[in-house]
Amino acid sequence: LTKVSIMTSKSDFKPYVSADQNVREFTLRAIFLGIILAIVFGAGNAFLGLKVGLTVSASIPAAVSSMAILRSFYKNVTILENNIVQTIASAGEALAAGSAFTLPAFVILGEPISFGRVALLSSMGGILGVLMMVPLRRYLIVEEHYNLPYPEGTACAEILKVGEEGGSKGKAVIFGGLIGLGHKFLTSGLHLWEETPRYVMNFFQRTVVSIEASTALMGVGFIVGPRYAAITMAGGLL
Repeated sequence: LTKVSIMTSKSDFKPYVSADQNVREFTLRAIFLGIILAIVFGAGNAFLGLKVGLTVSASIPAAVSSMAILRSFYKNVTILENNIVQTIASAGEALAAGSAFTLPAFVILGEPISFGRVALLSSMGGILGVLMMVPLRRYLIVEEHYNLPYPEGTACAEILKVGEEGGSKGKAVIFGGLIGLGHKFLTSGLHLWEETPRYVMNFFQRTVVSIEASTALMGVGFIVGPRYAAITMAGGLL
């Protein structure tokens, strides 16, 4: 019964934009905006990765930013154009994360870090990732659509669909973004409370216990859910 239900769910899978639709996608404005967002989110994630050892996917904020920017200047923006923007932005973030997690090994080994070495490492990593994803895409994305959670990818897809539909759902996305911006401003800007609260255990060799309660990490925790957040927290505790 389980196999039959899984096969039925796979055959019932229908993409939001069907293959026979002719929708504008790979445009110059989408590529240009994607590159700009890739630079911005890449720099932010490189800093975050080196600071806390964890990066945040740029897909979700890039999708929101893409809808806000493109729809402010153009009226005929399609969901596939927004998808191209967030894909390029998330690729830049992934390369920054890969560099942040591998280049410190060169420092530990005493090897010099040059611009050419960083560029070569990022380029080879990006090419390898694309070549590996081409044959795996259909199996991982289509055939395993109902089995693999992909929490951040699912959230990003829902944001793109909400932006396409507009209305009250679009207002909810904007309202959530403003809440996150306000929280970040109160903690990092006005310093009304500690973004990283800590407790010093003087009785145990002054061991410091702290938690990173940043806006970005709380948003990711909400998206991935308590199970995956607990796994990540358990790894940090270990």
